[in-house]
Amino acid sequence: MSKHRRSARRHAGRSWWAVGLGLACVAALGVLVVEALPRVKTEDNPAALGDIQLEGWDTHVADATWRHDGHLISLTDRAGKLVPDRPLPPGIRGHVQLSIVGSPVLAFLPQDHIHLHWDLTTPPIPTLAATRLRHYRAAYLRVPFKDPVTAVRYTLNGRTHLIVESFPTTTVRIPLPPSAPGSRGSLTLTAWSALWEPPSAPQVVTWTSVPYINASGQPGPEMAPDTPLRVTFSQPIADPHLSGWQVLPDTNGHWTQLDATTFEFVPSSSWGFGPNALIAVKIPGGTRGPISNNGSYLASTTTLTWTTVPGSTVRLQQLLAEEGYLPVAWKPSSPHPVHNTWPSQQQAIYNPPSGTFVWKYPRLPAELHALWTPGKLTVLIKGAIMQFERVNGLTVDGIAGPQVWHQLIQDRLLGRTSPDGYTYIDVTEQLPETLELWVNGRLVLTSKANTGIPATPTYLGTFPIYERLPFQIMRGHNPNGVPYADPVHWINYFKGGDAVHGFLRAAYGFPQSLGCVELPIPIAETVYHWVHYGTLVTVNPPDIPPAPANTKLPVRTAG
Repeated sequence: MSKHRRSARRHAGRSWWAVGLGLACVAALGVLVVEALPRVKTEDNPAALGDIQLEGWDTHVADATWRHDGHLISLTDRAGKLVPDRPLPPGIRGHVQLSIVGSPVLAFLPQDHIHLHWDLTTPPIPTLAATRLRHYRAAYLRVPFKDPVTAVRYTLNGRTHLIVESFPTTTVRIPLPPSAPGSRGSLTLTAWSALWEPPSAPQVVTWTSVPYINASGQPGPEMAPDTPLRVTFSQPIADPHLSGWQVLPDTNGHWTQLDATTFEFVPSSSWGFGPNALIAVKIPGGTRGPISNNGSYLASTTTLTWTTVPGSTVRLQQLLAEEGYLPVAWKPSSPHPVHNTWPSQQQAIYNPPSGTFVWKYPRLPAELHALWTPGKLTVLIKGAIMQFERVNGLTVDGIAGPQVWHQLIQDRLLGRTSPDGYTYIDVTEQLPETLELWVNGRLVLTSKANTGIPATPTYLGTFPIYERLPFQIMRGHNPNGVPYADPVHWINYFKGGDAVHGFLRAAYGFPQSLGCVELPIPIAETVYHWVHYGTLVTVNPPDIPPAPANTKLPVRTAG
């Protein structure tokens, strides 16, 4: 009896298992049927009349049409994009109808067919958003459009090119070789909003590359010697290439970038650039110099200049007098007006101490006396500077620049003075023409001399000797055009081609030269060894006689 019961229970368990398996199969079949049914997703696409994504077993487009104004045009599914089989006019409104079917196996199901429809306007003719463009030296030109475009055809250098975008865009990048800043060009192009629409009419765009960088300097026009130099560019700088910049004259300091367009050079010492300095900053042009964020650069090497304020003329005269380069001495009002230190001497350049100038020599020609004015840069001061420059191995130009001031202070601190006496040459054209040589207030030499003939007169006035040669073949042309080549000795140039020199003549004392002051050769040698660079030469007109040896002048002058 118990065996039969156990058998009945086993048969009952097997029937429930069969029922469960059947239900699972039915459920799985239902899922497969649902997944096999056609489904579709649609999206807008400016390059087509719509995007479609089909899902389901063997789902496909059975029919697709575009209808407008009674016209019916077939549409084709191209990789999920509905495109017409013929060109459509731009900017017209129509109606899309779409039929989707699934597998024929499922045709008995009502869900096997899907019908969709929507209104749509075709894209407009593409037009340029701008016709004047800026080329930023990249490898392409950005051309903007008001509406998305799919393709652009353009002509460049006589060749036609076509660009087809993978997706409509309002900015097309047309390859264009990099050009120098400031260049210009143009392009003629046509564009398509969609490939199944007609292209736009030809449109012309003109372009200019980014302009060259410009550089300007600040401050100006004159500045204090220790003021930093500022260089400002017209465009933000990506790479300044500072190693190629030159500060002239060479000055210790460093460059700092203050912002995107401004750089500053700061001198490393309180002396800075010195008084009366002409400063230049040379910045390379082209790609060796600063490069802007847009890839532009300077058209050529740019030189910016500054000047520092000159030092006090009174202080310049004080130092030249103290160091023995003037025929006057300086007497300070107090025993120690300036401390014998570099900072004190440097400060006195612009704040001179008070005092009085005193003539060192009681007898001097009136012409030389008339050239002295405290606080005024006369030719007498220029000659003294030239003599100082010659003694110290500086360029002899008679200008109190930073090197002169620096050396004047250096000599003042070390107690160095002029190794030469104060010399002066006075020439008169009153017959007989004479030359006088004055040394330290004494008339040491008087000689007959020759000056220029009326056709080529000698310059009148006072001038410093700027060039000296023991011998030279002077060449030129006589007033009648005949060339000459004359040997001359012991030459001291003082104005242009006019010089005091030795030249062999039968007689002296009247106009014979072509502008020079001629002396007998032995006397010229004596004069040559007395005078030096910066010695003043005065040539007086015929109505002024030579200065007598006992000439007396006032002893003191205000200063």
